[in-house]
Amino acid sequence: MTCEELIAHLSSYLDHEMDAALVAEVQEHIARCRNCRVVLDTTQRLIVLVHDEGRRVIPASQRSALFERLQQAFLNRPQTLENSNLRTAEDSAV
Repeated sequence: MTCEELIAHLSSYLDHEMDAALVAEVQEHIARCRNCRVVLDTTQRLIVLVHDEGRRVIPASQRSALFERLQQAFLNRPQTLENSNLRTAEDSAV
């Protein structure tokens, strides 16, 4: 297995979605290729960091304020041609 092939299969390897023969090839390559070991280790660490960050909980008061700001931004967004045509069609129907 080449470094390029390992990179192409990295996601499947990390997700445990490849057959045993291919897993063996990946592991053999990683055992002898320092660069690919670094890529694998860095990718695994990044996945852990992103996963852990996703566990943060926004307090209810902040969540409510955030929702309000998002709703106001949506309601006050500039009209696009598509939105203005839609409103014109709706207004005409009434």
